[in-house]
Amino acid sequence: MLQKVRDTIKKHRMLVKGDRVIVGFSGGIDSLCLLHILHQLVEYELDLWAVYINHSLRPSENIREVELLHQIGHDWGINTREIKLDIPKRLREKPQSLQLLAREERYKLFISLRDEINAAKIALGHHRDDQAETILYRVIRGTGIDGLAGIPIIRDRLFIRPLLEVPRAEIREYALKNQLSWLEDSSNLKPVYVRNKLRLQLIPELKESYNPNLNSALIRLGQLAREQQELMEVLLKEKWEKLTLVQEGRIGIAIEDFLGLPAYLQYYLLKRVLSQAQPTKQFESVVIMRLRDKIIAENHHFKPLQLSKTIFAHNLKGTIFFEGFKRRLTTNSGTFRLNAPGVTPIPELDLEVRIEKGHFAPDWKEVGDHEAYLDGTRLKLPFYVRFWRHGDAFHPLGATGNQKLHDFFINLKVPRDERIRVPLLVTADDQIVWVFGYRLNELYKVTDSTSEVWHIAFNPINHA
Repeated sequence: MLQKVRDTIKKHRMLVKGDRVIVGFSGGIDSLCLLHILHQLVEYELDLWAVYINHSLRPSENIREVELLHQIGHDWGINTREIKLDIPKRLREKPQSLQLLAREERYKLFISLRDEINAAKIALGHHRDDQAETILYRVIRGTGIDGLAGIPIIRDRLFIRPLLEVPRAEIREYALKNQLSWLEDSSNLKPVYVRNKLRLQLIPELKESYNPNLNSALIRLGQLAREQQELMEVLLKEKWEKLTLVQEGRIGIAIEDFLGLPAYLQYYLLKRVLSQAQPTKQFESVVIMRLRDKIIAENHHFKPLQLSKTIFAHNLKGTIFFEGFKRRLTTNSGTFRLNAPGVTPIPELDLEVRIEKGHFAPDWKEVGDHEAYLDGTRLKLPFYVRFWRHGDAFHPLGATGNQKLHDFFINLKVPRDERIRVPLLVTADDQIVWVFGYRLNELYKVTDSTSEVWHIAFNPINHA
């Protein structure tokens, strides 16, 4: 097994000589074997740090695991660190998935320690059986093809999994052969978590009744999914600049070009665009498929759509933009007086409003949804920026008459929690001139007889 791990490390270029490596240590057989193997790779001269994250979930077992950590550190000459994390307290403050919370917090702590000690890699003890379980779990949940690729052997050029090609049985054989003493996590034996049910109940039943080589079949599926993922990345890289438009901090896709793509490339393009628009969120495959179907069905008449708390999609002159510039806007932000003419920074909203007098639009097709041209002879200064209030109404451009702002938002299918975040440009007598990003007021539109034009633009504050 030692040679197999050596080959994996070499094949994937996981380590270089002299690397400082954080090793996730739980006291269990997997992390113990990983630490032992890395300690045996003397040719790499690794500076190993065994790190135990104490979740405060099994106090009596936690004590024994910490003792084992320090004993191994002493016997093998390895740096050790215990980091305490009060998961029960966090769950009391905000009920949520225990396993998901623990996982997210572990990764944050690993990265924080990496920065503190300037480590090159963080090694985790996932093995081949974990990979098979992950793929089956994702199949059951309804993953996309990327999800079938399973656990990445290297993630973000930081997290490495040297045991990912080694089955659980070989790890146990290695531990016994090397007379390693490990501790069993009692929670792993309780079929109350989905992953435990898979490992303890479903997978043994599937192997016995359907396919004794289930793990190998799942691993092959994962390998094919990774290969397809690599192919899609190449195809998308070739077409990326033609298919996407990055403008003013937002990313968009040209509807016409999008409609000409094969179905799965459409899906993959949306997946990548959304990951750029909101890197911290992973959109589920069903969300991406529904978005794809909506674009195909509505094409150039695509209606605005809220995709998450901070990201919405809207159509602007044949391009669907995905942006989150309204993330900081709320009705509690107040009312802001604007310099007219002049530039007014509004740090609370991360916006800068620029107003110019006597500026005519050279080409209406070039006007973005972040700017407006108004008939200055009808405006009562000063201008203000505020948010939706009960009873607000205006005359939408192109409509036959006045409309309540509430009804206007409903007709455009603007989600309820988004409505209170849309800035309104109003006059001194509190008339709504512009529902930012959506519609001007018909009463203030520029016509051929307009003698005085005001140009107003909303832009993010430049923090450079």
